[in-house]
Amino acid sequence: MRILHLIERLGPGGKERQVVELLKGLAIHRDIRSFVAVMDKDEVCLEIDREHAQVIQLHRRGKKDLRLFKRLYDLVADLRIDVIHSWGSMCSIYAAPIAKMCGTAFVNGFVRDAPSHMRLWNEGYVRGKLTIPFSDVVVANSRAGLAAYGIPARKGLCIYNGFSPGRISNLKDKTQLRSILGIVTPYVVGMVANFTPRKDYETFVQMACRVCRLRDDVTFLAIGSGETLRRIRDSIPPAHSERILLLGRRNDVESIANLFTVGVLTTNSHLHGEGISNAIIECMVLGKPVVATNDGGTSELVLEGQTGFLVPSHDVSALTDRVLKLIDNAELADRFGAAGRRRVETAFSLDAMCDAYLSLYRKVADKRARATWQGATTSDMVD
Repeated sequence: MRILHLIERLGPGGKERQVVELLKGLAIHRDIRSFVAVMDKDEVCLEIDREHAQVIQLHRRGKKDLRLFKRLYDLVADLRIDVIHSWGSMCSIYAAPIAKMCGTAFVNGFVRDAPSHMRLWNEGYVRGKLTIPFSDVVVANSRAGLAAYGIPARKGLCIYNGFSPGRISNLKDKTQLRSILGIVTPYVVGMVANFTPRKDYETFVQMACRVCRLRDDVTFLAIGSGETLRRIRDSIPPAHSERILLLGRRNDVESIANLFTVGVLTTNSHLHGEGISNAIIECMVLGKPVVATNDGGTSELVLEGQTGFLVPSHDVSALTDRVLKLIDNAELADRFGAAGRRRVETAFSLDAMCDAYLSLYRKVADKRARATWQGATTSDMVD
């Protein structure tokens, strides 16, 4: 079976890392041949082992390059692709008609978030809605995402992100890393997220400032880069700047997260709803309790009062209270952390994710083949 993954870029994002891990899991199956078609050339690229997949650069010229339809059609026809899996709404726009023309099964993976306030004029929403009828299956990484986009039950399938244990197999020494980062406090509260309007770093910094005024034994770390980084940095009072550290983009995210006493993820729910956050999964697999905004699919990952706390969007007081509760109660923090690790190992394992996708690919490819040979059409590839 030949599978083509269509993705806009191979940058350092969670979706891109998931694709790379999935390709590794599929590579052990000798009857699977994977290809990755990348629409844009990105400065920072994740490396894909040649044994796992062949990477093909499509070189999209502009956001709406009509010539890409022809290049993609030729690619699918020449490689005799059985399944096209799109990893974004624009990818789905290109993939949907090509899959139809080539008689190829189409797995539509445009649902990666779960907005609580869906805007009908949102480009991603419109693109997704246009491509749903051409999809054999619309796959999301959260049930909340399927509900947010109104995916019909007969079309929708939820497959949770999977975490690779190899990512925490070679962590840096904690003492040495603390020294390098200049951390002298016993407690560390951290957040891993890009600095974009969709992430609520304003609330994170406000919470950090409140805690800094109350006590001097906590350091706050933010790992990520993006358009709002400078503004957020400028908002930190000089009196607290030595204990609220914005580290920018890092290649040792897991090692830094291993320093956390508490992991935090605050989301701007007016603009974004999380699907399943890889940053939260990383904290949980490291045994860290989590405090996160209660939106989107986060409640499917963080169980309130069991693996962490869920707080209302933009609620600085609630966030501060829950973070301090975990700092002051080591037994509770340890219990949440242990439960979080078990949850990732059972419900969000890499093996579970790969098995689910493999089963999906086999099912849609088989049904598409049977429908083609019999001259029939099939309305439901999920059953």
